[in-house]
Amino acid sequence: MGSFRIEINAVGGHGVDRDVKDGEIVNFFKEGSTTPDAIAKSIVLILQHHGVMVDTATLTHWPGQEGEVQDNLITGKRKGNF
Repeated sequence: MGSFRIEINAVGGHGVDRDVKDGEIVNFFKEGSTTPDAIAKSIVLILQHHGVMVDTATLTHWPGQEGEVQDNLITGKRKGNF
């Protein structure tokens, strides 16, 4: 058994629960189950349900930019602020 990585870069519709600040827990489903945030969290949950040990899973908003925000899809903690 070996490690693998799934990486997706996309534009639009992201950034739910924007009132949550750095270090707080994000509700990925706050704005429904069809947002990119909720879909990404669902993918992590499905992988875990099927026995995949997910080491890291991060949704990065505006990667590489000054206002970058990272949402940990496992712990739900936000790093940065909208």
